[in-house]
Amino acid sequence: MVIDFKIILDFRFKTSLIFLLILCFSNSFSQSISTDRPSAQTDNSSTLHYKAFQIESGVMLPFTENKLNSISIPNLLLRYGILEKIEVRFSTDLMFSSKNQETFISPIQFGSKIQIIKNEEFQLAFVSMLTIQSKNSDSLKSFYENIVTKIVGGNKISDKISLGYTFGHDIIYNAENEFNYSILIGNIISEKFSGFIEFYGNWQYMLNDKNKAINFDFGGSYLLNKKMQVDAYFGRGLNNNSYFASVGFSYLFMR
Repeated sequence: MVIDFKIILDFRFKTSLIFLLILCFSNSFSQSISTDRPSAQTDNSSTLHYKAFQIESGVMLPFTENKLNSISIPNLLLRYGILEKIEVRFSTDLMFSSKNQETFISPIQFGSKIQIIKNEEFQLAFVSMLTIQSKNSDSLKSFYENIVTKIVGGNKISDKISLGYTFGHDIIYNAENEFNYSILIGNIISEKFSGFIEFYGNWQYMLNDKNKAINFDFGGSYLLNKKMQVDAYFGRGLNNNSYFASVGFSYLFMR
């Protein structure tokens, strides 16, 4: 196993920064946690409250044709409400390649979520994320790896059942651009436990053979209290040989 000590120092720096942010936002209010986890593609259709700070992390185990791919240990999403209807987002992963026995940090992503509509029955938000090239870039175009934009919606069907959905577009440097979509049915099983089932996919529309991937996942989350949540979900491809498992933990800070 090969470990780059620069990666370790970089990860320790990021961990220290996260810890300082936690200290800054550790005062507690009554808002309950509401996460983008768990699900592969359908984000929460609501933004965080003003000055709320949230950490969402998890371990992801992806497989292709029974071979384990690079493992996220963990993947990390940081969210902060800069205004009542706008949040900023930062994401990165510490990865382990089972093939090369190497540890590395994935390219940094940052962006925002903007609340467009929010009422008891219907929510709509716009999400954008920019992935920065991990290596030196020689032009503005090669500065990014991809730009993701998507509309995220949610409808309350009943007191127990909800419907979530997304439609987005990825601009990918040195690869084919694609549309992506998802639809999710959520079920509140008890006061603390909820489950979901999701179908999602992408469409590389610029290719002659129009590559399309269709996938399925399911899982659930459990509220330890109003600020802490644990989750697990599992998925596989319906027209491809990929599958995955993930477990995660999230924490909400308010000030």
